Amino acid sequence: MLFSRGFSRIARNLRGSSNGCRCFLSCRDQNHQLHNYQSPISSTDTVLRSLTFSKALSALYSTRQQIHHQSSSVIEDQLDPFSLVADELSHIAHRLRAMVVAEVPKLSSAAEYFFKMGVEGKRFRPTVLLLMSKALNVPIPVSAPTNELGGTLTTELRSRHQSLAEITEMIHVASLLHDDVLDDADTRRGIGSLNFVMGNKLAVLAGDFLLSRACVALASLKNTEVVSLLATVVEHLVTGETMQMTTTSDKRCSMEYYMEKTYYKTASLISNSCKAVALLAGQTTEVAILAFEYGKNLGLAYQLIDDVLDFTGTSASLGKGSLSDISQGIVTAPILFAMEEFPQLRTIVDEGFDNRANVDLALEYLGKSRGIQRTKELAMKHANLAATAINSLPESNDEEVKKSRRALADLTQIVITRTK
Repeated sequence: MLFSRGFSRIARNLRGSSNGCRCFLSCRDQNHQLHNYQSPISSTDTVLRSLTFSKALSALYSTRQQIHHQSSSVIEDQLDPFSLVADELSHIAHRLRAMVVAEVPKLSSAAEYFFKMGVEGKRFRPTVLLLMSKALNVPIPVSAPTNELGGTLTTELRSRHQSLAEITEMIHVASLLHDDVLDDADTRRGIGSLNFVMGNKLAVLAGDFLLSRACVALASLKNTEVVSLLATVVEHLVTGETMQMTTTSDKRCSMEYYMEKTYYKTASLISNSCKAVALLAGQTTEVAILAFEYGKNLGLAYQLIDDVLDFTGTSASLGKGSLSDISQGIVTAPILFAMEEFPQLRTIVDEGFDNRANVDLALEYLGKSRGIQRTKELAMKHANLAATAINSLPESNDEEVKKSRRALADLTQIVITRTK
């Protein structure tokens, strides 16, 4: 009963806020778009149709304090989500380096390029999945003295979740390698991009190799629904990149199109991976939906802040050149919002940004607009949707479960307040 009330609460919040961002997906014509980006489980599609993106935005902005007041101790004693799973992240990092070894030395060097110590990143996605595993009542296995984590059924399930985290990270890194080739990028994570260091051909092959290793690991989970989810993610990554490359002027300047593309490129991987955690744990359809909603909205918030940082960050803090998106002619949320206030900006966008003068003009309009602020507000609303999903999970008295859920809620705020 308590869970039913919690799930009803999130559904009411999502149904009741029809005055959200007017540039977002139309609930009349496009309800089906973002919520159908997943394989259905039982009545999932029916439930998700009631959880529309476009209706979710305004209500949760007003309930931000209420959502996080439910975990008042978070403010007083904020957890470091990454430290809670640090040992497992280290274990996963070791396994990833072993998994990408190839018979051809050159391919091995390329495949492990972003898995080496010091450039592996913060392992954001594995952290989310490991915390979600704990949040869904999966106990932490007793640490074994070796790398083997086998034994009890609980330990076996935890190991499967760790494998899922590894698969997700390999898919993510493969997408980075391919994106850098398409974008002709020369830096990534503060160092030279693989295509810049070893050439485009080897970078593409390294990405393909990582995807093949991810597929082998995915098959070993022996769960057809999870395999389908992650296969769909790969399709979404390709679709999102294609949408970014080949688009009409009207779509390029459409917030609806931008959010759809953002879901495909960024949020699909984390949302479907979170859902896969629930499926592997044998959780109910409702819990799987909540896990999906958390990942989806966390991913959207993450990308929206990325778009802000492309204008406000520095090359040193971001590990890549600032203004990289607009320099490549990619129109993101801050510019789209600025265009609403200054319609003349549309002409500049249509002309393109090959001319530095157009970049400067666009930045001038952006500076006079609320584009940056409105993008931050939209990110905050999605962060609150993610927190709502966590707060709506079935209640538990297990301290580890509660701590993991607090960490997932804290992560929503870390994502929207980060500077890199």
